[in-house]
Amino acid sequence: MEALSTERFGFFRVASLSGDPRVASVAVLDFGGGRLAETVDGRAPPLPRREKWVINLSTQFGCPVGCPCCDAGGDFRGNLSMDEILAQVRWVRARHPRLADRCKKLKVHFARMGEPSLNDAVPRAAAALPELLPSGGLHCCVASVAPRGRERWFADLLAVKRRHFPGRFQLQFSIQSTDAATRRWFIPVPHLDLSELARLGEAFVEAGDRKVGLNFALAEGSPFDPRLIAERFDPARFLVKLTPLNPTAESVRHHLASLLRTPRQREIEPAARLLAREGFEVIWSVGDGREDRIGSNCGQAVRRLRPWAVLA
Repeated sequence: MEALSTERFGFFRVASLSGDPRVASVAVLDFGGGRLAETVDGRAPPLPRREKWVINLSTQFGCPVGCPCCDAGGDFRGNLSMDEILAQVRWVRARHPRLADRCKKLKVHFARMGEPSLNDAVPRAAAALPELLPSGGLHCCVASVAPRGRERWFADLLAVKRRHFPGRFQLQFSIQSTDAATRRWFIPVPHLDLSELARLGEAFVEAGDRKVGLNFALAEGSPFDPRLIAERFDPARFLVKLTPLNPTAESVRHHLASLLRTPRQREIEPAARLLAREGFEVIWSVGDGREDRIGSNCGQAVRRLRPWAVLA
């Protein structure tokens, strides 16, 4: 584990620094007034950081969505400003001087604490990345549960993609299940249904662009019907990403067990083969087990600092 730090950097304090530098270093940044945000300086083992460098940014102090598998929910303290989002980038950049311009693939992922589409500063922060990280390998990725009523935000993000990241941008939808009732439980805010996700996502894939990712963190018992995916999504524009359910405190509290990384993973292999026959790229993203052992999943580092901040 990395040592606790009280380093001051700009207008925040590094309240803690944990993890494994060979996998990911997770910083809790204290912006004052109880506003804590996690930032991740990550790698993609076994690749060295100069080959692939991953920076995960928080967009909210906590998260108002409250997914039952995520430790970032509870004690929501509002949105980060554009400057506060970019301060995270500057802090990670300072840890590796002059690496940005030499890194083959530098992926900035708006996917840590918070739902990015609920923060209007996110598209503007994304637009500022090329100046802050002048790298030919710079990629931008945004993960969202696609709440309802955020059409203007996605239109702004699309404009940023077209202007600054042609061919180097990926939108990811966190879906979790193909069953509407199960999705309502896993994503307890009004959100787009599968057909609406398909219409929204199609606009983000133009000539030379990366496909939109359909992310399923599958729990035992969660319906996963490949026929619904094939009916609603175009494999030329969408890929399917299967991931384990992270072993967070909230997952344990809600008695959720991951389907991946267990012997029961074989149960969804026929569904994955069907999707492949339909032309879909299917990614089994099981990750690095060390991420779980060091407690680097979303919200875990902040929760260690204030364990009382749990969902009701």
